[in-house]
Amino acid sequence: MDTCVLGVLTVALVYGLTRSGLLIVGLAGLGIICIAVGGGTAGQVTSGQSGYGEYGEVGTPVDDTGIWPGVSSDTPLQVRVLFYGVGLVLWSLIVLRLFSSNLQ
Repeated sequence: MDTCVLGVLTVALVYGLTRSGLLIVGLAGLGIICIAVGGGTAGQVTSGQSGYGEYGEVGTPVDDTGIWPGVSSDTPLQVRVLFYGVGLVLWSLIVLRLFSSNLQ
């Protein structure tokens, strides 16, 4: 989740600073590369956790995304790159679709 948020921030920053359609398309391409790199190794990752932390009550999920301070994330780098790429592609396409008339 936090990597998709970083994708949003990256696309928003580039759009806000440049309003360049070419750079947004470049970010989408970078996102596809991140998906390919992250997806190639993410399929090999196994997780021993069921989504419930040792300090959580029964039926209460514990946040392990790394967004909140003091919470460590066990998510491998490849999975983070995969979701960052998904965020880049998704938000680049949304910006291209919604703001195509404002892009240079």
